[in-house]
Amino acid sequence: MTSTASSKPVSSMYATLLAQAAAGSAAMLSQALTIARQSIRDDAQRMRSLLERDHLEVSVKLLEKHAPHMAARFPPVLTEVFRHHVGVQAKLGMLSGQNLRLEQLELMDETQVQERVELARVLQHVMLKVDAQLTELNTFVCALLGIDHVSPERNPLRPDSYVSALQQLMTEMKVPTLARTAWLQHLAQPLGEALSAAYLQWSAELKRQHVVPVGFSVVRTPSAQVAVAQGEPRRAPRAVWTPEHRQTVLTLDRLRRLMTGSLDTSPVSPKEAFARQFSQEFESSSIDSAADSLRAPDTGFEATVPAAFEALQEMQQVDVVVQRMQQRRAATQGMQALMAGGVGRNEMTQHATTMSHVLSLEVVSLMVENLVNDTRLLAPVRKIIELMEPALLKLVLIDPRFFIDREHPARRLLQEISQRGLAFGSTEDAEFNAFLLSLQRHVSPLTVMEIESVEPFELALQGLLSQWREVDTQMSVASLFDSAVAVLDYAEKRNLLAEKMASWLLNIPDMQRVPRDVSEFLRGPWTQVMADAELKDKTRSDDPGQYKILVNELLWSAQPGLTRKDVSRLTKMVPRLLSRLREGLGLICYPSVKTSAFFDVLMKLHQQAFRPAAKEPVPEVQEGLAASLQGSQDHWVAPAEAKVSGFLAFSDDLPQCSAAPVAAPQPEVVQQALVPEPLAAEVVARSLSVGAWVELQNKGVWQRTQLSWISPHHTMYLFTSVKGKTQSMTQRLLERMLEEGRMRVVSDQSSMLDGALDAVVHTAMLNSLDVNI
Repeated sequence: MTSTASSKPVSSMYATLLAQAAAGSAAMLSQALTIARQSIRDDAQRMRSLLERDHLEVSVKLLEKHAPHMAARFPPVLTEVFRHHVGVQAKLGMLSGQNLRLEQLELMDETQVQERVELARVLQHVMLKVDAQLTELNTFVCALLGIDHVSPERNPLRPDSYVSALQQLMTEMKVPTLARTAWLQHLAQPLGEALSAAYLQWSAELKRQHVVPVGFSVVRTPSAQVAVAQGEPRRAPRAVWTPEHRQTVLTLDRLRRLMTGSLDTSPVSPKEAFARQFSQEFESSSIDSAADSLRAPDTGFEATVPAAFEALQEMQQVDVVVQRMQQRRAATQGMQALMAGGVGRNEMTQHATTMSHVLSLEVVSLMVENLVNDTRLLAPVRKIIELMEPALLKLVLIDPRFFIDREHPARRLLQEISQRGLAFGSTEDAEFNAFLLSLQRHVSPLTVMEIESVEPFELALQGLLSQWREVDTQMSVASLFDSAVAVLDYAEKRNLLAEKMASWLLNIPDMQRVPRDVSEFLRGPWTQVMADAELKDKTRSDDPGQYKILVNELLWSAQPGLTRKDVSRLTKMVPRLLSRLREGLGLICYPSVKTSAFFDVLMKLHQQAFRPAAKEPVPEVQEGLAASLQGSQDHWVAPAEAKVSGFLAFSDDLPQCSAAPVAAPQPEVVQQALVPEPLAAEVVARSLSVGAWVELQNKGVWQRTQLSWISPHHTMYLFTSVKGKTQSMTQRLLERMLEEGRMRVVSDQSSMLDGALDAVVHTAMLNSLDVNI
């Protein structure tokens, strides 16, 4: 734990540092914009192309116009980035492409793609420029955060924050994308130099304030997505292209055009157009469906052949065109022969004839590679996916819809295999052999079939789903799931209504005059009773069941000072009061043991009405009684509801949420205007979405299960195993299990296939940083 010699609180120093950085950002950006303007002017003077020169001159004028507003707006935008900084999620280099999804790429145009690449280039340049200075600053910032080792992603002052704020600011501007791109190209250098100087200054200032920097620690945390288990051979690397060659092919813009089907639609010369039409008209009999997908639509070629051929003769180009068509025909026939045989990706790539073919093969190879090297899937499942690769490569050459249509049978087949494969953490799992046999029965035949259409994949998908559905029907998974969702949804509504009623009870003066046990009973179990009665009431009564009126009676009876003055009223009230209390608690199936515990306290309070006040003091709170009444849960779930949903509850011996921590106090930063990131467990819990797979430890046994439902207000989580067994818990228990290491996230994505394709987008982005698109 870090200590400082300064009398100033650590949290205050942290907040002051962030405030100082935000306040100084206006001058920093203003200076960087001034340098960028001069750099653009210099470039414009060197340009020979009038079009490029005009473009840069317009960019300069727009920058001059908007620079004052940008500098003024930068501090509040940067402050918001600091405020919402979450180190666990925002890894270094977040703008380099890993946050860009394939589905987002499909909706972007060419200029937007170029702007995204330029943002990544700016961040890359700045990171290289400030590397040494940022490394030192990280040691001081982590000390202020109370971390005992350097954790670079926890530092909100890193370049990612500044580039992210710049991106938000520029998005607000009604400026053409091309102009913003030009700005970014010239901002990298001055922004890097400005941040480098600022980091040096802040480190020196913190050192003068006697902040003791923390050290570095080496922690081996291999990624679940790319780690390879011991003894498992890694997928053989591709030998066709060098990485340098692939970088010139797989770029972000080309990938976008492949997704939208516009990669091979660039204009061609008249000679190319004639050769293409001649080939379509007279040589179509020798070309099968694989080549058919490359043809341009027929546009009345017969009427134009004589004139065009005559023109070519005059230009003495007939021999050139005929030779080109022969080469194309030979390439096409070679591709057909490869597709008919069991040829691998290397040979198919070498014989690819168009850019869309080359890129399609590359994307599929990378996608399969990402899945095969993902050790969250067991080795036999990954082997089957690897064996599917040749069939997938053949398919994308004849059916480019694979990349465009999320419901494409081949994509759905990969999705179902990979997602269901996450259900198994070991080959020894009871259901794994049945799962593997289903893959071998329906998927393995694809490796030896001739792929001439999508039909084989469609049949395999239908066969798998049909077989799995039969098993699921036998276990009544759907029925169990629907029942669990129904009871948890109702429990959440009851708990939320109970919270409102608990706030209402706090405004009653007598709540402050009764023992703690009574007030906690009313604000806990009894609010559940009133809420349950109101939710089930169809008459819209203000007080269904008269349970709210009972609150006043209970409060009066729990004050011996009042009951001694009217013992007869108490005598008449007690039988009815106890009966109604039992009746209400019965509505929510409140455990009889907990009911009896409260009644014991209440009876002792009633007995005091018959004794002189001086002889017997008001009973103190019994140790552990609050836990026996309210429990350690933040939300009440009835025993019947818990049974249906497999509800996991806190053990009653766990400390209460409000209990004082026994560990050494941490630096308090929550109350500062600029707060650090929330707890890692809270961040992970908020990031989970339906479809995520986790492993949780219950009664000493690790189980793999899938998040299948989150309640509307995110207070309840329902998990389902591959066998259909349900387990549920509150958000607080979920966070507690994450903190204690009794839950670990296997996959936080609803689709492994989407994750594999998003990784291809990331690769394309990295390639694009060194390629002018």
